[in-house]
Amino acid sequence: MNEQSVKEQNLYVFIDESGSITKNNIGNNRYFVIALLFTSEPVKMRRRFKKKISQLMKRKEKYRNDIIQKREIKGNDISETTKKAIYSAVFISEDNSFEIGVIVLDNKYTTDKFIENHARTFNYMIQVYLNSCFRFHSRFKSAVEKMSLIIDEQNVATGAKYNLEGYLNQQLTIQKPLCDEFMVEYVDSKNEKLVQLADFIANTFYRNIEKRNRESAENVKIMLPFLCSEDIFDFSEMRDIRLNL
Repeated sequence: MNEQSVKEQNLYVFIDESGSITKNNIGNNRYFVIALLFTSEPVKMRRRFKKKISQLMKRKEKYRNDIIQKREIKGNDISETTKKAIYSAVFISEDNSFEIGVIVLDNKYTTDKFIENHARTFNYMIQVYLNSCFRFHSRFKSAVEKMSLIIDEQNVATGAKYNLEGYLNQQLTIQKPLCDEFMVEYVDSKNEKLVQLADFIANTFYRNIEKRNRESAENVKIMLPFLCSEDIFDFSEMRDIRLNL
């Protein structure tokens, strides 16, 4: 995809996660995945996603009941086969208004200190991704005045004192600024469709890397062209995480 040529006033980043930051039962909890959905036109993307979810509800009673009872469908509750139609409709190759970021942490290489406070670790991973992968490889890298991060509020349930907005503005707007201003908002995913979409994405990559789910490979292939640098951002010490395609 071509780099954005016109400077955007605001870039929106919808963020959710899958897996855990942990040293417990590494055999079944080895990977932690963060998905970031960047878009300069959230209304358009939200409309596409809502349309596919509405179609899904009409076809399948199970998902209609989930929406009625839970007010959302979680990525873990939907098959990769069903997700494929959603991804194919939302991620259109001719649309230059979005990009996907995927951060993957291998818990095998983490230290007790690194995971001592999950909120602080989460914030650090976001900052490193933006300063490393986004700064040099994103199609939006020279096109942002203000970046608004919208994050599932569950990601700040513990350790909320580690303020991501202040941290990003301190680290990435003064020396070698990435943009002029960062804003961070924590929302209930039930109220934001694009956080729900980020949850779908995180879950697909988690299933692919952690669970080696065969159906997820097709969905990963759909999204690969839209990934920043066309790859995951491997946060692990050995840089040896591989997609199962």
